[in-house]
Amino acid sequence: MTLAAASALPLAARAQIIATSPPGGSVDFLSRALAEDFSKTFGAPFVVESRPGANGNIGVDLVVKAPADGHMLFVAPPGPFAINAHLMSSMPFNPATDVAPVAMLGVAPLLLVVHPTVPAKDLGELLAWLRGEGAHAHYASQAVASTGHLAMELFKSLAGVDAVHVPYKGSAAQATTDLLAGRVAMSFVNTSATLQHVRDGRLRAIAVAELKRIEAAPEIPTLAESGLPGFEATPWLGLGARSGTSREIIHRLNDRASRALAHAEGGAPDDARAVRRVRARRERKVGGYHPPLGSEGGVARIS
Repeated sequence: MTLAAASALPLAARAQIIATSPPGGSVDFLSRALAEDFSKTFGAPFVVESRPGANGNIGVDLVVKAPADGHMLFVAPPGPFAINAHLMSSMPFNPATDVAPVAMLGVAPLLLVVHPTVPAKDLGELLAWLRGEGAHAHYASQAVASTGHLAMELFKSLAGVDAVHVPYKGSAAQATTDLLAGRVAMSFVNTSATLQHVRDGRLRAIAVAELKRIEAAPEIPTLAESGLPGFEATPWLGLGARSGTSREIIHRLNDRASRALAHAEGGAPDDARAVRRVRARRERKVGGYHPPLGSEGGVARIS
C-alpha cells in the first residue's frame, strides 16, 4: 500500500482521476469535484485527465494497467463497470476481475423527450406516431452501449416500435445540441441536464424512466404508469480503481468521496456501504443485460 495509512495517504508527485466522458458533463464535473477535495485532503495534487471513448473502456484500461496503489482512479457510468463486457465483442480488461469499485457517486434519472416538431404529448401519441409517419425516426444517445442507448432499445422492444440509433461518441452535450436543433427526434436524456429545456418549451417530456415520479418534475408521468409496466432504466456514476488496490486505500477513498460530495450538496455523509452497493449494482447489471445481437448489440433487455 502506497496511497495510505488511515488518514494521511502520502502521495507521489501527483495522482490522476481519469474522466471517461468528454469535458462538460456529469463525469467531468464529479471528477473535478473529487480532485479538488482529494488534493486538499491528501496533500498532493490530483489531476483530472479526460480520456473518453469506447463507452468508457479507453479511460478505464489506463487505470487497470497502472499500479494498484490508488494513484490512478477513474469516474465512469455503468458501461465499463458492467455493461460493455456483455455488448462488445472484445474488451481490453475484465470488469469482474480487473476493476475495484470505490464509491457510488450518484444516480441520474432518465427522461424520454422529443423535439417539439414531433406530434406527441404523451406515450400513447408517441407510439402512434412511431407506428405511422414517424416509423424509423432517429434517436440520439451519448454512445453505443450507453444507458440511454439501452433504455431506448428496451423501449423499442417492449413497445414494438422501431427507431434509428444515432450515437455521439461519448458526447451527451452534442447529442442534446442536435436534439434541440431537431436533427434527431427523441432521446433518453439526463433529467437534471435537460429539464430546463423542457420548461422553456425547447423539448417536450413524454415520461421518466423510473418506477416512481421524480421530485424534480412530479408532473411528468413514468413510462411504467403510461403503458409500459415495470420499465426502469437508471444510469449511475461510480469511482473506480484497479483491482488489487488495498482495502485500506479503497475505504479511505470511499469515505473521502462521500464526504466531498455531501459537502458539495450541503448534506451529511451517507455512503458507508458504497463499495458494496456499486459491486451489487454491477453484478445486478451483469446479470440483467443479455449478450449482444447484431452490430450494436441489438435489443438490450434489462431483467
